[in-house]
Order: sequence, then structure tokens, then C-alpha cells
Amino acid sequence: MSFVNPLFLLGALVAAVPILLHLIKREHARKIEFPTLMFLRRITKRTIRYQKLRHLLLLLLRILALLLIVLAFMRPYRETAQATGPGAAATSTHIIALDVSMSMGYQDRWARAQKAAVDIIKGAGPGDRFGLLSFSDKTEVLLPPTSDASQALAQIESGVGLTDQPTRYGQALKTAERLALDAGAGKRILHLISDFQKNGWANEEQEYRLGAGSELKIVDVGSDDFSNLAVRDVHVIESDQNAAAGMRIKASIVNFGSRDREEVPVKLLIDSRTVADKQIRVAKGSSEGIEFQLPGLLSGLHAVVLEVGDAYLTKDNQFYMTLEARGRTPVLVVDNPDVRGRRPTSFFLDKALNVDQVSPYRLTVASPKNFALSGGLLIWNDTPGGSAATQRKLQDFVRAGGGLAVVLGETARAADFNRTFGSWLPVKMAESGVPEIRTRRRPAENYALMTDVRLDHPIFQPFGKPHSGTFSGARFFSHARISVAGGAEVPARFDNGDPAVASIALDKGRVLVFASSADDTLNDLPLKAVYAPFWQQMLRYLEGFKEQRRWVNVGDIVTPAKILAETALRQAKGSPDPEEAVAILNPKRQRLEWKPDAEDVILEQAGFYEIRTMNLNAVVAVNTVPRESDLTHGHAEEMVAGWLSSKPAVLAGDERPAPEEQDKRQHVWVYLLIAALLFLASESLLSNSRLAIGSKSDRPAQM
Repeated sequence: MSFVNPLFLLGALVAAVPILLHLIKREHARKIEFPTLMFLRRITKRTIRYQKLRHLLLLLLRILALLLIVLAFMRPYRETAQATGPGAAATSTHIIALDVSMSMGYQDRWARAQKAAVDIIKGAGPGDRFGLLSFSDKTEVLLPPTSDASQALAQIESGVGLTDQPTRYGQALKTAERLALDAGAGKRILHLISDFQKNGWANEEQEYRLGAGSELKIVDVGSDDFSNLAVRDVHVIESDQNAAAGMRIKASIVNFGSRDREEVPVKLLIDSRTVADKQIRVAKGSSEGIEFQLPGLLSGLHAVVLEVGDAYLTKDNQFYMTLEARGRTPVLVVDNPDVRGRRPTSFFLDKALNVDQVSPYRLTVASPKNFALSGGLLIWNDTPGGSAATQRKLQDFVRAGGGLAVVLGETARAADFNRTFGSWLPVKMAESGVPEIRTRRRPAENYALMTDVRLDHPIFQPFGKPHSGTFSGARFFSHARISVAGGAEVPARFDNGDPAVASIALDKGRVLVFASSADDTLNDLPLKAVYAPFWQQMLRYLEGFKEQRRWVNVGDIVTPAKILAETALRQAKGSPDPEEAVAILNPKRQRLEWKPDAEDVILEQAGFYEIRTMNLNAVVAVNTVPRESDLTHGHAEEMVAGWLSSKPAVLAGDERPAPEEQDKRQHVWVYLLIAALLFLASESLLSNSRLAIGSKSDRPAQM
């Protein structure tokens, strides 16, 4: 029997404490009354009489409990030889950790890494065991320790390949060490084969310490001399609201490395077709900007790729994104036919929305008697509410997912609005609404301003950016006084507190109520630069348009059900059936094994993922992690020195494992502590029982 902490043997002196306590006899003198002390003689105490030990069983239990506690702190273990017997050959367990991150694809690094792993197996001794794991930002055990060298060789040659993921060392080292410990007897050697990319040495890796008893060997296939080009800092710039025209893509071509690159080709591909190409020069350690003007795109979703020509490392040569070109959404404007003697109330709307190559909307005008709803958007422009049948028609249109804007202009009357729209919308118009304007002259000072604007609302969000326009200069000479109830929100108010815009969500559709005219009869907003973008933002809000996220990175998690729901909304196909089968194809057009009840999917490859149902098709663009393109070489020896807490104990075939390891496997100290607790519990019970008996014997006899 040996001990991890033999110095704790000095703690055995504590066993003398119970003996001393038992030797101390606490006498309780009996008080006897005497009438006089004259008959007593004074005696001087000259000797000390030693007391006899009493309650020997209690004393024994206490001593044993303390000795067991001391013994547990000494951490005893039974010696076990590492070799199979005297004269037995030394055996080793080799755990090979192969770096399969994207950076290993640079030139011939991966081929050299595979060759190094094969050489380790072929150079091992008879009886040695081999384990194999691959690592990037996650670690996978490919082969548990086995003595079958041919199986390990086959796994290296055909069972492992490079990934698009970044480098992380910490989890790989922990897994390799655990495999080595589980292998049992023999020398344990961890082989780390990597390019030792500096970016892979994060805080987790710097804090990790390898335990004693294992040897760490490295194979460094990296180099300080490298050059890698990558597409970074991509921005999509829209000069207008229509993604089908006027769109530019700006990017930077970054040269990570120590070599200048001349005449680097850069291509722009749309739906697998090259539409533009350029050549640039990128100096070492710098970046060069590049810009492409997109051609007019047909309505729909398009797969766009920026590709740089670099033969050294090809996995990060492409930058993937999706762009949606919107078709011109039809907008029906219902005008008031009773307006005479002036231009139509939709005059300014037509100028703002029917502009080729600028507006994504196509405006048509109809009268209240002959309008037909066929999807798209509807503007009820300063027109009476009509009959109950008309209102049912409008209500059904909104509930089915349509967008309706109600404009309360010059001819709007409270009684008519409250009877029609007010019957199914939580908005009411005050009787003292828009005064009848009998003259074209406007008051010079009596006007309101739309100053209380919620810039966090989707309608006004674009106007919160610098130099994006302001509403403070628009004067409202008259407006409808409306009030809203529950279920409605007010994204904008006039300076007197009256709502300027009210928003209502109703089933699948939306309604906006604008408390002034869309022309210049009640305000001068149509004469301001914010007029056209304001109405385009209102229509975008009504149709629920959201910019699709153009790309994500390798390792990100997406929810297919959410992506399909957004796609269905954008294509006006209603909500997808949650019971419908979903197929997910990776960039290699391979179907992923995905359980229908699973919510999320981890994207592990760069390229275009496709999510399919019977009626929907969504595309997700995935790019490599930017930091993995920087191949800056780390100092391998410094990294390894940081992982070793001390010089590892490398075991020969006839040596024994480290004391800490043998103790960790046997856990004898746990059983010693349990025994000590049992002795202490027995001592407590026995002591309490003796006290109870003693207290009864000391009581005076009852007469």
C-alpha cells in the first residue's frame, strides 16, 4: 500500500486527544455540612494519583474515527504494475488528433497531415493501440483505441475529410486525453497534427492544462510563409426601394499573408451565371475594394456569388448571398368621384408610386362602384365608406391578408366613417373633424406639425438615419381628429397630441388610417422630399415586407419552420402546413438527416442550403467564418508549453502509473471516509446512551 500524501501521517498525532480527554476526570465534590471544623485536621496533598481509563469502547471508536480520517487524507492506493508482467514488452496507446478545419486545405497541408498520421501507425511497436479523432470547432471520435492497425489506416485514408469549420484545440485535447485514460495500461501518447493556426488558440485553449501521465507530441504542417485571398466586408447598396434595379455590391478582397498578388480575377455570378468579372492587385497584408453594379433582375429570389481566383486555398474563395428582386406590387386607389373642379385626389400618389425603376408599386385608380379586389394593396382615398356590402368586402379582404390604407381627406365626415369603417376598426372620428374648406387660401400660421414620430416603428425607421429626411417641415392646415381603442397603435401624432397615423392588425392583414389628405388640400406634405418614401414605407408595412437575411456563417443555427413561414408570407402563399414534410439539401445537394420534430439545424458547410416542401422553396446562403481565412502561424512550442502543467510523466513499459492516476482509479479514500463517519455515528449513539443511564443513577431515591 502506498500513499499520495504521506506527510499527512503526522496528523495521526490527533489520535492522542481522546486519550487525554479520557484521563481527565472531572470530580463532582459532595457538599457535607459540619457544625464545627475544630475536630478536622488539615492534610497537605503531596502526591498525584493517576486515574484509570474508563469507557474503553467509546475511546476506541473515537481513536479509530480520527485515524481513518487522517488515512483518507493520505490518499492510499494499491500499487499496480504498468507492464503485463516481468520482462513483458512495453506497449503504447497512440491517440491521433487530426485537424480538419478549413485552414488545413491550404496547398498540401492536408496531404502531409494524413501522411504523418500514417507514419505514426506504421512506426508503432507490436501490441500498440491506436485511437483517432478529428477536430475543428467540434471534436468527433472516429476510432476508439484498437490494436488493429489496418483499421486505423483505412480510417485515415478514406474515413476523414476536411470541413469548412474554424479551428479549436481545447475540446480536442480534452477528448484525446480522456480516450488515452480509458485505454488502460501502457504508455499514453497524444499526437496533435495541425497547422497551429494562431486564431485557434483562444482563451479556452490557453487555460487548458494536460494532466500528468500522458505525453504530447506535435506535427506542425503550418508555415510562416503563406498567402490567402478571401472576400470580406460585403455590403449591398440599394439606391432605391426596388431590389430589381439600382443595386450595387461592394466588397474587400483581403490578402492574408506575405506575398503580393497580381492580376487577381474576381467574378460576380448570379444564379450560376457569370455576369461580370474584374482583375485587381492586392498587396501582402492588405485589402483592396471592389464594386459591381447588378443588372436588372427578374422578380424573385436570386443566388449571388462573389468569387476570387486563388488556387492556394479554395474553400473561402466564394462569398454567398441571396438577393430578392421584387416585382411591382399592384396598388388599387379608390378615389372620390364627387370631387369636382380640381385634379384627382390621387394625383400626388400617382407621381410618387408610378415611377419606373424607382418604385416597387404599380398604381391604378378605380371608383367605389366598380373596384375589384384581386390581391395587392388598397388605398381608400378620401372616399365615403359606402354600403354594408362594401364594408364586408373590405373587411374580408383585410382578414385574408390584404393591406388597406384609409385616407381621411377633405370630404371625410365623422358620421360616415364611424358608421362604416368604425364599425369594425377600433378607430373613431370626432364630430368636429375636418372643417369644410370653402376657399383655396390656407391660414398663414394656424397649422399643426407631425412631430411626435416613433422612429422605432417600421414605417418611420428609415427616417431615423442621418440625412434621411424629416417631417418637421410639413404643415398640416387641417386634419381629422380620431381616437383609437385597444388593438390599435399610434406610430405618429400631431404636435397637439391628436393621432396622425393609426395602425391596426386584423387577422392576417393590416389597416392604416391617415388623418389628413394624400394631396395638398389639407397639408403641404406632397411638396416635401419625404412624401414618396413615406407612402412607400406605409405600403411596405401594409404588405408585411421584410428584408431577407442575405447570408449566415458556418456554425450558425437556423429554424427551417421560421424560414418557410417568412417565405410563404413574402410570396403571399399563406401559412405553411406544420404537418407537411420538409426536406433540407446541403450545398452538395445531399439530403440532410433531419427529424421532423427537430426545430433547429446547424449549418456546417459553405454554400447554398435549400429547404423544400411541396409548395415552398427557401434558400439560405452560408459563408465560412472570417477569422479562419487568416492563416497566421502560431508558435507551436509556446502553445504546447502552455498546455502542460509540468513535465509529463512518460512511462516506460516496466514503470507504474503516477500515484495520482492510481488513486483516481481506486478511490480508496472515499471508503475510508465512509468508515470514519460510521464510527463517529456509533460513538455518538453510545455516548448518548451512557449519559442517559448516568443521569438516572444520580437521581435521589424516592421515599
